[in-house]
Amino acid sequence: MKKIIILCLYFIILLSNRAFCSLNTTAIKKPKLIVVLIIDQFRADYLTRFKERFLPAKNSQGAIGGFNYLISNGSYFPYAQYDVLQAMTGPGHATLLSGSYPYQSGIPLNDWYDSKLGKNVYCVEDDGSPIIGLVDNKDRLGMSPKNFIGSTVGDELKNAGYPSKVISIALKDRAAILMGGHRADLALWFDPKTFQWISSKYYLPEGVLPPWVSKLNEEVKIKKSPMKVWSAKLQETMKSYFITTNSYPNDKKLSGKIGPTFNHGIAACSPEELSSPYGLELTAQAALRAIDFYDLGKNATPDLLAVSFSSHDYVGHAFGPNSKEIEDMTVSEDRVISTFLNSLKNKIPGGLNEVVIVLSADHGVAPNSDWLIKNKMASGRVDVGALQIKIEDSLTQKYGKIESGKVWIPYSVDFNFFINRDAINSKKLNISEVENEIKKVLETENAFAHIFTHTDYVNKMLPPGMHERQILKTYFSGRSGDVIAIPKPFFVHGDDNTTTHMTGYSYDKTVPLIITGAAFKHGLIPKIVDVIDIAPTLTILTGTIPPSSSEGRILTEAFKP
Repeated sequence: MKKIIILCLYFIILLSNRAFCSLNTTAIKKPKLIVVLIIDQFRADYLTRFKERFLPAKNSQGAIGGFNYLISNGSYFPYAQYDVLQAMTGPGHATLLSGSYPYQSGIPLNDWYDSKLGKNVYCVEDDGSPIIGLVDNKDRLGMSPKNFIGSTVGDELKNAGYPSKVISIALKDRAAILMGGHRADLALWFDPKTFQWISSKYYLPEGVLPPWVSKLNEEVKIKKSPMKVWSAKLQETMKSYFITTNSYPNDKKLSGKIGPTFNHGIAACSPEELSSPYGLELTAQAALRAIDFYDLGKNATPDLLAVSFSSHDYVGHAFGPNSKEIEDMTVSEDRVISTFLNSLKNKIPGGLNEVVIVLSADHGVAPNSDWLIKNKMASGRVDVGALQIKIEDSLTQKYGKIESGKVWIPYSVDFNFFINRDAINSKKLNISEVENEIKKVLETENAFAHIFTHTDYVNKMLPPGMHERQILKTYFSGRSGDVIAIPKPFFVHGDDNTTTHMTGYSYDKTVPLIITGAAFKHGLIPKIVDVIDIAPTLTILTGTIPPSSSEGRILTEAFKP
């Protein structure tokens, strides 16, 4: 028996060594450029649902396509997941190139309530880094990665002493800033009010935009006409089972301004223009200009360009994943990425063989709740305003009124409820007791699967299964709520959007992942992987150590033998 055990152990060790040795890191050639393309709110199934409408991988003239090119020429993981309690833009972009989850990165939400400061805090706000690119920025929040804890792939390139360039671009500030990390040469984002690309003094200590950005801003302000029309591409080929009109009457953010159906009239240089394929084109244009200005891919060491397409998220919130608008956005992204890749191929010496391209997303999205109900699925919307009034009434009835003009819950966001610490202290209350009172109120709501408190978190008295695992990877004391409600599947908060994303369920946490480059296999890999695996997979290519808090693994199955 002892000999059999020893023999088994020998074969396990032998197989393990062979698996390890199958990735010959010394033979991996460093890429000249790493390009990370993120599509905000891009569900994993968009690449399969709309595949027949994408451009071919390569046409008869030799021009390469978009999604089909990447799928055919890279390792395609159809299911990459964020193992988090709440999937959203800030936490997602913080995870992508750090390989770390919110409990380490300090970005559990897009914004939170700081009880010490007594105010809401945006995930990338920094009063010490004023905005650059605005004529008047006195009423604008400064921006930087100050609240982000740890390093990113780009940071580690810099920390290794390489003269690599790290550039991060998105319409959303938090997307650009959190992908770039602390040492990016430039994070660039778009101001919808002035319709200009901007940054902050954190990246531009001299207080002026680079000349290429100033020139770009002059170009984007040129109005060829006062109105633009967003019309569906090949509308007759659209999927007949998709919603033809926005069925959520409370949507006031976009469809109320551009109309609920195609064709959509959009005022030029307006915030609504960003919520259309024009926003995609603006983003890709900025990325290509950055490649030219910084000579990305022409340096002695790998450069990094991170680009996030925020427009998809704007449209997804307004129309939902089962809309013709989101189908058209996905088809438009295919075309924009194709144009970008063809330009990139001609800009980099050696072409795309010298480039590693990553395509993924920061989160998914839930289907339209009203549409689900009509199709016999349990779903619903929670009136958070009414719920907060119930909580206030309950706490006032039990503990009495607090200081005039103050409330027990100064802030709530995405079912995170933050308690007024001054009220707790003035009434000499035990905070865990108040947490439990709030928990009792929330438990009366049918929409919630579980409710837990900060005290529950400290004592490890958490909901079972995947929820416990996700809480431990997400919760950050002082930034996560004092009380958090976990909704049942397909239940969302009832705000001005048609739908949203805010859970750890598969529709919110599952995104596609494609990695292309000379070192990678071609084809689909039917395996669930973790988004935190992206960072160490990239650093093995650059020859640097993984980011400081990275917990992911190298995707060895994607590499050529």
